[in-house]
Amino acid sequence: MGVSKRLKRVIYDTSILMLLYEGVPVFEESASLLLSKPECVIPRQVRDELKKLAGTASSIHRRKAAHLALEAIRKMGCRIVDVDADNTDDAIIAIVMSDPEAIVATADNELRRRLREIGLPNIYYRRSRHGLMLEGA
Repeated sequence: MGVSKRLKRVIYDTSILMLLYEGVPVFEESASLLLSKPECVIPRQVRDELKKLAGTASSIHRRKAAHLALEAIRKMGCRIVDVDADNTDDAIIAIVMSDPEAIVATADNELRRRLREIGLPNIYYRRSRHGLMLEGA
């Protein structure tokens, strides 16, 4: 069985959810890449970052993107997960390390680098394609 067929949950980070505002259908493309309808998982830290951006981001674009992401999380019925971690990336890595059926979706190059170093596949945003790609699966 291929790696993508065993992946049943996608852990979305802030950067990938903010792309919804640019018209990137992150939930649909994740499902297409995994050949299934994966469960949407959001670390509490990601939700908190989005709430903060929705209220205090310096640009109207970022505030609107954060509002749209929060609304999408609600509409998709994403599960909010509490993780004891020092920061958002550590929370995401803690979740994916403890769940062999989970994969991270991110547009954050530093988080992608950390996932590659650990040997974990990820879904990432490819600007030239204006879409998501699967790496390491």
